[in-house]
Amino acid sequence: MARATISDVAAAAGVSQATVSRALRGSTNVSPATRAKVEQAAESLNFTLSKSASTLASGRTMRVLLLVSGPLNTWFNASVLQGVYNVLAPEGYDVIPSFVLNRSQLDRFFRNLPRDRNADAIIITSFKFDTTLHDQLSALGMPVVGLNSPSTAGFDASIGIDNASAIASGVHLLRSLGHQRIAFVHNYIPHDMVYGTSTRAAAFRAAAADAGYAEHDAIMIEADQRDAATATPGTTEASATTAAHIVARLLSCNRHPTGIMGETDEFTIPVYKELLRQHIAAPRDFSIMGFDDAPISRALDLTTLHQDPAALGSAAARKVLALLRGETIRHVHALVPATLVLRDTTGRAPAGR
Repeated sequence: MARATISDVAAAAGVSQATVSRALRGSTNVSPATRAKVEQAAESLNFTLSKSASTLASGRTMRVLLLVSGPLNTWFNASVLQGVYNVLAPEGYDVIPSFVLNRSQLDRFFRNLPRDRNADAIIITSFKFDTTLHDQLSALGMPVVGLNSPSTAGFDASIGIDNASAIASGVHLLRSLGHQRIAFVHNYIPHDMVYGTSTRAAAFRAAAADAGYAEHDAIMIEADQRDAATATPGTTEASATTAAHIVARLLSCNRHPTGIMGETDEFTIPVYKELLRQHIAAPRDFSIMGFDDAPISRALDLTTLHQDPAALGSAAARKVLALLRGETIRHVHALVPATLVLRDTTGRAPAGR
């Protein structure tokens, strides 16, 4: 039996081939009644419109790029990808993930993008996006959506965690538990790459001041650049060397902090383990909390700030669809709260400390 063609569907539905194409591509220029009639005819004939034909007719690639920092198989990146896929795949879009580890790779990615023109839109996670790059992509008609980026500049829309309010809730927890000296430990921040997590250090400084901490009682400890090079490229994890140096600096203070916040769970956990290795226990001797609520933090009963990267990915994907369809986005640049999750690593400050 010969395979059904678009002309067969058009004849069965009593419409033109162009109308069949528009209806099966999801065009808004087809009435619901006509669309239903075309879909019924196509189903009865076991006809599907090929992606290549749809792409040729619409002028779209039906692909969306997802650019992330660091390896694709991290908990955060894999969860974002899943969330993006859950929204875009049912709409007929392929999701093309890519990652960069440093500034030179980022620059190369954007140099090649206009030449390749192999996507209809792009979602960028974590990076600060240069407005010059945005203008370059705008000329191609390619919407750009940010996810957990440190700034909304250059993005057509964005979604992210409210780092400032999240960090403030952590600081106020430590204050309420009686910790007189607190610290924020974080990864080395390269001058040429600004990430969404980079804003958490500034948020800690502001929140500590608002909570009444003097500057010398709310200290910042950044990983040494040489130590950062020993970690997995493109991640915020602390290597064993980094963790040992961070703890040494914490304990070298005249009055060392008893309340510790970490930039991310993956940075905090090695510091926590190094403290335990030195027989300094939480919450007996200190309190420590992370940020993200990655699965490993639950296994270790780490107090943390919860975010849902899969939900963020889905929200970013919905913004992409709205931009591609010319629809109005109610909240173009949106922030969602992170939730404080109390577990076993935070408690009252040690007596006399």
